[in-house]
Amino acid sequence: MADTPIVPKALCASEPPNERRLESWGEIALYLKRDIRTAQRYERNEGLPVRRMRIGKGDQVYAFPSELDQWILNRQPKPEDKLRETINTEDNPPNGREVDQTDIVVPNTIALDHSTKSDTSDPEPKPVLWKWVAGVGCAAIILALAVFRLTSNPSLQNNRTNSKTLLFVRPFEVLGMEGDQVFVKGLRDETIVRLGKLDPTQLGVFGPSTSDEDGKLPVQKLRDILRADYVLEGSVRLAGEQLRIDATMISAKDGIQVWANSYTGSRLEILKFQDEITVDVANKITSALPQLHERGKLSAGTANPEAYEAYRNGRVYWLDRDLGRSLASFEKALSKDPRYSPALAGLATAYLLLGETPNDVMAPDVAIPKARKAANEALAIDPNQADALCVLANIAQGYDHNFPEAERLFKEAIQVDPSNVTAHEWYGYFLVVINRMQDADKEISRALEIEPASPLLNTTASELKYYQRDYDGAIKQANKTLDQYPGFFLARFWLGSAYREKKMYPLALKQFHLAREESNDLPCMVQAEGHALGMSGDREGAKNLLSQLQAAATSRYVPALYFAGIYEGLGDHDKVFQWLDKAYEERNDRLPYLGVDPIADPLRGDSRFKKLMKKLGLPATLQDGSISTH
Repeated sequence: MADTPIVPKALCASEPPNERRLESWGEIALYLKRDIRTAQRYERNEGLPVRRMRIGKGDQVYAFPSELDQWILNRQPKPEDKLRETINTEDNPPNGREVDQTDIVVPNTIALDHSTKSDTSDPEPKPVLWKWVAGVGCAAIILALAVFRLTSNPSLQNNRTNSKTLLFVRPFEVLGMEGDQVFVKGLRDETIVRLGKLDPTQLGVFGPSTSDEDGKLPVQKLRDILRADYVLEGSVRLAGEQLRIDATMISAKDGIQVWANSYTGSRLEILKFQDEITVDVANKITSALPQLHERGKLSAGTANPEAYEAYRNGRVYWLDRDLGRSLASFEKALSKDPRYSPALAGLATAYLLLGETPNDVMAPDVAIPKARKAANEALAIDPNQADALCVLANIAQGYDHNFPEAERLFKEAIQVDPSNVTAHEWYGYFLVVINRMQDADKEISRALEIEPASPLLNTTASELKYYQRDYDGAIKQANKTLDQYPGFFLARFWLGSAYREKKMYPLALKQFHLAREESNDLPCMVQAEGHALGMSGDREGAKNLLSQLQAAATSRYVPALYFAGIYEGLGDHDKVFQWLDKAYEERNDRLPYLGVDPIADPLRGDSRFKKLMKKLGLPATLQDGSISTH
């Protein structure tokens, strides 16, 4: 499925005068607050106004904010339609909910019309509501989403401690800037990171995803819903190379401004500004955190402002999983300062994900050595680089199968940076692999305390329930995530997986097919639908998707594990183990998960499976097929 479809005729009109461009899929997705694949699907299926220019043999995409805003406005339902939808919802379950299987027909083939609108297709992206909706209506919508998150996320209800001061950093307002949204978002993200490192035992700082999702809530609601004690907000104005940052901190208890300051100078002084903001904020709450003022300034690790800015941009792209641009930004930072350890750690994280499921851009034997090298170089310069420790721990788990070393490194990463969300998330996954489910729950809950609005972490909560064989819980959590983050195809993947294990194949196939569409036929999602088709009895459909994977493998890397998955759905265990042996040779990072994954249950009585678990070095209980459900 092409990423660059023909430009709509409507875009043949002249370009808006004197308006900045969004010059990549990453910037367009960032503006829409969606991932890149969803933005591409909006263009393909919903007429999102994206333009193109021919550069050499390829196309460069770009868009104008005013045209995106108009597209969003045109898709808003009328008030009477919204009321009708609310009334209908009371009588009918929302899309994706459990329904009578007799109402759904299992497709005989995968040749479905992609232009047909499904009743569970992703709705329009969240509009810039404060531009188009009356203030009261906007606040009601945002508050409803936030209350929903509170009631559906146990980590927000039960795990907050009164002893820790909580700070919420709003997205910085952009004033008078042209085409540098990434700069401002990176500035906000890095400010969050730096504040979060001051004293994680006493100061908790909500992460960037939560800042994006709840950034428009009133101060009092941030206190009621997230238990925030303080709210930091600011604006950024850039004119040429001159930069002005205005920052204000408000007490959530009474809404009173407790501190404000302005920072003006050259853009090249951004490092100094961030140091000053961090220390000023700390000094203003020293009554609650007496140790903070002793910490002083946090070093950025480089004296080169261009390296620092490129690194910040790389982090923005990495969090959005725009891995290609992330990699390029980290490389640019290192071209300015080859010994900049955060950029080396960032480079390691980008290479790692490029070589892992579900991205699979590079074969592991290409990506993992690059990731390992960059991580080791980062640690040689700064032994406390938590991201680099996480990369090496991940490699020890999924590539080296050295589980004691993986746990040691994960624990070290958390020790040096307790506010690092990735460290808690990835350690949680490690605990799943070694069948310590209760400990995994606790670790993911710690990550959710920092990033309660992260779609990835909320999806992980569903994934954990799936591994614990709590399929109803997995379905409930995945549906909640999709209600809040429509189009997040990983949530569909785990929703479909839970339906499959309940043998509710029509519902599973529906979710897997939507996940395929939303991910632009990512091989991982093709495999998921192919396996489910085989399990449902549609052998022809499964074989068609197997052929699709084989064709894809001629032009890109497709993990051997995916072929094993479809053959497992077809019940051909000899072929399954042939491909699993290849997956072991490839060092596919998901292979160790088979020790606890229900998808492998039909294989557990086979001596070849026990031999594979032993080769992976997994605990003896997993070699014997004993799975913890708690």
